[in-house]
Amino acid sequence: MKNQNQYFPSCISEGVNPLSFAGRLLPLALCMGVPLVGMADDRISSSNRALDSSSGAAVLGGFTQFSLFKYIPPVSNPDLLDVDSPKLNPEEQIIADEYKAANYKAVAAAGLSLMDKGTVDDRVQLMVANSLAWTGRLAEASTIYEYLTNGKYADTANVGLANIQRWNGRDDIAAPIYQAVLERDPGNADALSGLVFTRRELNPKTVLTLGGSSDSSDEERRFVTINHRWRGDNNTRIYEVETSKVRDELPAIKAEQQELTLRYHDLNVPLKPKFELSTPSGNNRTLFGSVSFSLNDDQTFLYLGRLNWGRMAINPNALTLGLTAFHVGAVAWNDFSFGRVTGRINNYRISDKNTILTGSVNLDTLWRPLGNSIKPYLGMEFRDAQFNAPSYWSPEEGSGTAYVGLKGEWSADDWSIYSSAQVSGRLFGDAGNGWSVSAGGRRWLTSDVAMSMNLWAMASHRDNAAYRARSLSVNLEKLWN
Repeated sequence: MKNQNQYFPSCISEGVNPLSFAGRLLPLALCMGVPLVGMADDRISSSNRALDSSSGAAVLGGFTQFSLFKYIPPVSNPDLLDVDSPKLNPEEQIIADEYKAANYKAVAAAGLSLMDKGTVDDRVQLMVANSLAWTGRLAEASTIYEYLTNGKYADTANVGLANIQRWNGRDDIAAPIYQAVLERDPGNADALSGLVFTRRELNPKTVLTLGGSSDSSDEERRFVTINHRWRGDNNTRIYEVETSKVRDELPAIKAEQQELTLRYHDLNVPLKPKFELSTPSGNNRTLFGSVSFSLNDDQTFLYLGRLNWGRMAINPNALTLGLTAFHVGAVAWNDFSFGRVTGRINNYRISDKNTILTGSVNLDTLWRPLGNSIKPYLGMEFRDAQFNAPSYWSPEEGSGTAYVGLKGEWSADDWSIYSSAQVSGRLFGDAGNGWSVSAGGRRWLTSDVAMSMNLWAMASHRDNAAYRARSLSVNLEKLWN
């Protein structure tokens, strides 16, 4: 029997069957006064860790989150061409005109070329740094921002550096930079906005998640998760405690499991290790654990652990059997002039003597034909198994696809919305043509309470047959001071 997996590395989420479960979650959203179209989430989730363990976290009742596209110009994009400023030379003016037209890729290319030739006006350098940052070339942007922190545009450059730290997941470094800017300029809109975002990451947080999924094999999952996260000294030590319950169903069998999970992540030691321990309820009570390490300035991640494959498989038979897996994996990315390339490889040795191997290569391009908030991407992925097992997707002949799609995000301080769509084609094995779509968002109801929703649907080909899956999840988030 097939399980629901993340068949494509697109923006997707684990959740509930919209047709059978949305009616129970919709009143919850409406009674809180939140229109569903306005709910937003600036994170997205991988629907099945059995296929992609790139996040390094455990299954959160089937809901695992990772960062979405986020390099978007701030609303208060500064006007660097005020009438009182000295005139630019013709080459600099061309760059300024492209910047005003929001052609940031062109600004970055022309600006770097001009800077290689000699001295360039600080205003133009700031335009180039912003354009690099907003197109994802963070390391190059940081170098220019650092230079500008000693001049007229020091505050704007420092905000740019803080934004890069925040986008890199270092809100603990970004927050003091924003605060220093506000000490000099209390009305700096970008610094104020940045502090709002860092507070949402640094403050203690409790998240309640409800959701589920279903697929064309009549498998269904329902889950609830309660997660509490807080930080220790200097905000560099991250702690999490979580309890979750899943219920998996097929027409002839049901199984459920509750799990307690503890996590610890230290950002201030070499390799930035992440540790996780979990133990499920039931007769097969045991201990699971994993660890991940960061190398090469957070461009390479290594994973090692003993995982709860029965829960990851999203199938009541696998849950009843208490399947486990030993996992070794790696993720690496690198930025090029054409975009960011990310590669993943995962190997799972399962307790039923099977072996699952998965891998993917993805390119998030710098091409922006539809505006700066929409990003084209493409890639390929594969999955292979030593033998076909009835309780989880295990293509003995292998499965390989190539895909192309669009994903984008639109956001403000109190809301964000994301969406994605892609099509795929068969490369080898029992794969076939397919598609995948997703959408979601988060809405902050107050400064401390947010609600979000994630929807996902896909169609593909598995075991020489058509396959479909869909999901929905709703999250209620509370920050604590």
